[in-house]
Amino acid sequence: MSNIRFPAPVRLIKHSQENVIATAWDAVEFLRRWPARRGNAYRRALQHCLDALDGMLSPKKAYASFTAAAREAGILG
Repeated sequence: MSNIRFPAPVRLIKHSQENVIATAWDAVEFLRRWPARRGNAYRRALQHCLDALDGMLSPKKAYASFTAAAREAGILG
C-alpha cells in the first residue's frame, strides 16, 4: 500500500532544503506539513494521493496533482 511509486521522483525545495518525493505515501506525509496555502490544488493533491494508496486512482494521476500543487506553491525543484 505505501509503496505506490510515482512515475518519477518529485524534487521539492523549501527554505533551501530539498525533499525528494517518490511515492504516494511520501506525498501524503509531505502534504501534512505543507509549507504554503492549502487551496484547491493542495486539496486535490491530497485526495488523489490518498485515492492512489487505496487503489482507486492511478499513481500517474496522483503524481500530476501533486506536482501541480507543488508548482502552485512555488516549491517544485
